[in-house]
Amino acid sequence: MESEKSQLILRSRKAFTRLARFVNQLMREQLANSPVTVQQCYTLEALADGPKAMNELASEVALHQSTLSRIVEKLEKQGYVNRARLSGNQRKVEVQLTDEGKKTYQYLDIQCNQVIAGLIDLVPESKQKILLESIEEITRLLDHQNSAFRQLLSSCCSNQTNQGTQIMDKK
Repeated sequence: MESEKSQLILRSRKAFTRLARFVNQLMREQLANSPVTVQQCYTLEALADGPKAMNELASEVALHQSTLSRIVEKLEKQGYVNRARLSGNQRKVEVQLTDEGKKTYQYLDIQCNQVIAGLIDLVPESKQKILLESIEEITRLLDHQNSAFRQLLSSCCSNQTNQGTQIMDKK
């Protein structure tokens, strides 16, 4: 039984790694002739539903706020976003898409949808809904707002830090 669980964990980890690499490669190739980078595209996508405060945006795109600030600064120079301080709280900065940013995102969204449609067509029709439901479940589990995931992540990372320190102390 433990061997089955170990095999399931190993297969899952390898599948996640391959999927992450594939999505990253796909995005890089898709954006090769685009005016934006992968991280900039993720930022535009996160803003497509409306303006967001920088801390909310950083959480959504899973980037440190200082990294996101540089990305937003470049997007602002390209004319894709506007930043504004909120009148009630001068420390809080809100970011929103410009009309040019909306057009750029809409174009990129269409391109991405065509690629995803092609991928879905490669999956047997009887498995397409199951595949989508599985991806949605994984997405829910990995959501930054999921307290169980945050707790797992923090305990995992603190254990790795402690183990890494112990390994380094032995050297």
